[in-house]
Amino acid sequence: MSQASEQIKQKILIVGAGFGGLTAASALAKKGNVEITVIDRHSYQLFSPLLYQVATGGLPEDDIAYPVRAAIPGVEFIRGEVIKVSFQANNIRLEDGRVLYFDQLVFAVGSMGTTFGLPGVEENALQMKSLHEARAIRNRLLRTYEDVETGAKPKEALWVVVVGGGPTGVEISGAVAELQKSMHREFPKIAENASVTLVEAGPRLLPSFGEKSSGRAKGDLEHLGVQVKVDSAVDRMYPSDVHLKSGEVLPAGTIIWAAGVAAPAEWNDLGETDRSNRLVVSDTLRLQSNVWVVGDVAHVAAEGKPPLPMVASVAMQQGRYVAASIEKILGGQELKPFTYKDKGQMATIGRRRAVVELPNGPAMHGTLAWLSWLGLHVFYLAGGRNRVSVIADWFWNYISWGIGPKRPVID
Repeated sequence: MSQASEQIKQKILIVGAGFGGLTAASALAKKGNVEITVIDRHSYQLFSPLLYQVATGGLPEDDIAYPVRAAIPGVEFIRGEVIKVSFQANNIRLEDGRVLYFDQLVFAVGSMGTTFGLPGVEENALQMKSLHEARAIRNRLLRTYEDVETGAKPKEALWVVVVGGGPTGVEISGAVAELQKSMHREFPKIAENASVTLVEAGPRLLPSFGEKSSGRAKGDLEHLGVQVKVDSAVDRMYPSDVHLKSGEVLPAGTIIWAAGVAAPAEWNDLGETDRSNRLVVSDTLRLQSNVWVVGDVAHVAAEGKPPLPMVASVAMQQGRYVAASIEKILGGQELKPFTYKDKGQMATIGRRRAVVELPNGPAMHGTLAWLSWLGLHVFYLAGGRNRVSVIADWFWNYISWGIGPKRPVID
């Protein structure tokens, strides 16, 4: 290879600054023969596993948002919205009209909440996939106490219904129940009217966990005061109630939708997709020879096997794999199929309440599981300041338990 050819750097565009995109960018940045550009509509990386704590006032927003430029020093970042991808021309077009060319494209646009087309969900339920949505939930929960206290709303407005019994639904239900308990000091006359109901269409909570962990989560939630309804599919929603297919009607002042996610539908024309709008890719995560797809938007084709879960650990492993694969291609090496190493799963229910399942290992519950959950989430947070701030907030929340909400209502 000539000296001139060695100086030509491969232009790599990474669309999406989530777990998969930033992991790929960080790994590729260590190579000297590539020119990397990351594009995202936001200038921060959102640590979405802790969104529910923002939604219930346990953490401030900036604890779980980290500047993208600080996360990938030396890598060019463009804040913008991608509106078109051309495989033929090897370029992408941004909303502001700019056209960016690539030699390799890494598509890591993440996922969004899906309502499965159920009537009334989009209009009446609050979802939790962004800081804006988490802030809306927090403000609704806290403002409702003021409205009920002044008589502007009836006491039934304090009833919360959460739909979806996966990790997100379990975690937000436990956090809401603990928030409601803490409000007794500030609103002693009305706080006892608050309630939270968790609705799951399937036969048990946390369906991806073992039955023992699912049962433990249900028991812990009920101990916190959460009413758990399984085998209870939602039929439709209205502003102040949730209708189940069984005919039961659940009155609600706040409805939180945590029943599922899907990839953005606007990219369906890029290739074959599954029911969740995920792009079906090869076992090397490629859509085209120079187009890679990682994270929630990727469906790895594997006959007889279900698609990988839409979780951060999958996206990060895929990001590292793509970075290594691009290096191999540039070096003329053959690629091996992507293999996911299952590191287990976990969900927290409340103070000293969590369930953790390790691959081919024992399940943990209670305080040890809760401490493991805390440690892992701090480890994966981006930025030392964010880690210190989250630890400090958690410590303060723990010792100040029961003295009311930790965050004010901010519009």
